[in-house]
Amino acid sequence: MRRVLFIIAIAVVTVLASMGAYLYSTVRDTALQGTGYVAKNVCSGHFVSRMPVDRFIAEALAPIDESLADMNVAVDEAARTVDVNVYGLFRRRAVNRPGLGCVLLAPGEDAPSFTVTANEPPPRTLAPWPLGDGPAHDALPGVDYVALNAAVDAAFADRDPERPRHTKAVAVIWRGNLIAERYADGIDQATPLISWSMAKSVTNAQIGILIGQGALDLDAPPPVPEWNGEGDARAAITLDQMLRMSSGLEFDETYNVGTDVTRMLALEPSAGGFAAAKPLAHAPDEVWYYSSGTSNILARLIRDTVGGTAQDHYEFAQENLFQPIGANSFILEMDASGASIGSSYMYATARDWARLGQLFLQDGVWQGERILPEGWAAYSQTPTPNNPLRNYGAHFWLNNDPDPGAPRQEFLPTPLWPDAPRDAYAMNGFQGQHVVIVPSQDLVVVRLGFTADYLGSGVNELIAGAVAAVSAE
Repeated sequence: MRRVLFIIAIAVVTVLASMGAYLYSTVRDTALQGTGYVAKNVCSGHFVSRMPVDRFIAEALAPIDESLADMNVAVDEAARTVDVNVYGLFRRRAVNRPGLGCVLLAPGEDAPSFTVTANEPPPRTLAPWPLGDGPAHDALPGVDYVALNAAVDAAFADRDPERPRHTKAVAVIWRGNLIAERYADGIDQATPLISWSMAKSVTNAQIGILIGQGALDLDAPPPVPEWNGEGDARAAITLDQMLRMSSGLEFDETYNVGTDVTRMLALEPSAGGFAAAKPLAHAPDEVWYYSSGTSNILARLIRDTVGGTAQDHYEFAQENLFQPIGANSFILEMDASGASIGSSYMYATARDWARLGQLFLQDGVWQGERILPEGWAAYSQTPTPNNPLRNYGAHFWLNNDPDPGAPRQEFLPTPLWPDAPRDAYAMNGFQGQHVVIVPSQDLVVVRLGFTADYLGSGVNELIAGAVAAVSAE
């Protein structure tokens, strides 16, 4: 009997130990994702966007989840680090470095494993935008400034005090002229603000440049090391299918703790490597599914194509895209492996986001110099065939009407902006980041902020108000 009791006791202890190990692993994983998310975003919000920490947490993080505001956040201004923990456990660190913005370190790391030597930006002038930092035009013929200012006023107004818009910046460009801009308190024309998924369109632009240089082929599979195995069906995925979110790769874009996208952004040291390791869920080009993982595979591909280091990617983006258009505030933030987080983490001023939008409006030509391949802007705004909503091109969102009988999405209206022209297309990001390009009106509208409810940002009304305020030929 004693032997039986002893065996039972051992079994119970083993089960409890296994359960404890499982629970600890789950708790640790969850906590490291939460603390990583807070460390990374507070670091960038404070050191890149220069917002006070308390204000950033209250406006950008707490509306997402109150628990994000309850963590222990320690900021070292001299070392330019942010350390976050929960009850003294599960510490994560993000570090700010010139040219890199903020890097979220892998658990247990104290400093980045790579560096970047940042270029010295050229001196700015008071020439009119886009060549300089001169003020917005306030008496341009053809502009109804009363209507335009009313539209901008409305973009900053809170319709629901319980759900503030936290609009930070608005800029309106018409016929290549800056005709309106406004900023929230503490934000100005020199403040870099987060892209979230607008970064995907910047990734698009870099891929386009590499295609124009002959380094990549749009219709061929790109070199992805994880797909080199014999008989690996993923090796058939083309660059075009990846840009159109039709790769067929398994990925969970649901923004909850433990999902693929959250783990990728807040825990994994290599965002592109994590996404590239995913299996196929569908045959390539069979199903459209929005995936930040795909964008990070492309971002890592850019780095590897231009030389393989963080410095190589930094110099490529600066010399081939940002500097030629005078968008010198752009920062491509990188993961712990030194690859750009091309799905989500780029920073630039509202004026520089507008410059990038204007580049696409001008078919990739800037001051007579071709930056993007001829026709790349048209390609980017062409609807993806296997998306019946017709609201996605190649890493750009579209304002098209859906196909008859297309399934309705509750969280995203179709068309995206019912009161805007149907040829509008855009870089869009979480919390209401938008660079909207309207070719028929020769118009670019930028709106940046921290709006918890995507539908509450007011960008539909802002676009419509800007269109009504200008006289298009």
